[in-house]
Amino acid sequence: MERRARLSPMSDKKRAELAAAGNPTPYSTLTGGTGLARAGLARSSAALDRKPAKPSRKRPAVPPAVRDALIERAGGWCEIQRPGCAGQGSDPSHRITQKSGGRHGEAKQRHDRLSNVLWACRRCHDFVTSEPAASKADGVGWALEEWQQPAECPVLYRGRLVLLADDGSVVAVPQAVAS
Repeated sequence: MERRARLSPMSDKKRAELAAAGNPTPYSTLTGGTGLARAGLARSSAALDRKPAKPSRKRPAVPPAVRDALIERAGGWCEIQRPGCAGQGSDPSHRITQKSGGRHGEAKQRHDRLSNVLWACRRCHDFVTSEPAASKADGVGWALEEWQQPAECPVLYRGRLVLLADDGSVVAVPQAVAS
């Protein structure tokens, strides 16, 4: 196994020398001088002249109108609020995921409804995605199977069982139905 050379912080003087030599990123020695040889890379003008890759345009998880209505319903706070919740919501969490329900046509329209989405903090959203069995358990409803109807399935919403409607309303589930 080859032993790699230990990296040390670059001095301002070295950074200025690299910038003067035409290094487009004077914070890296890989594109100038002996850095390439140390890294085991061949020096090639073609590799150095390449344009940086465009950042990928990630499509939003929900359409802007649904996102705005979701944030309004939640008041900006996490709607799951399980133990360890960060409080402030940041992510839409789908109860039926795209993997389960589809991404195009009718499935997409069914997927992007307010009854299918919860506004969640990162911690609660990570829990829902990493613990699907616990999130799909009876009396929780944070995640659903593709055959279930989100508007008809109660969800544990900030500690109480409710039904989420597609118009953005939250309706408490009567105790007799919840049991």
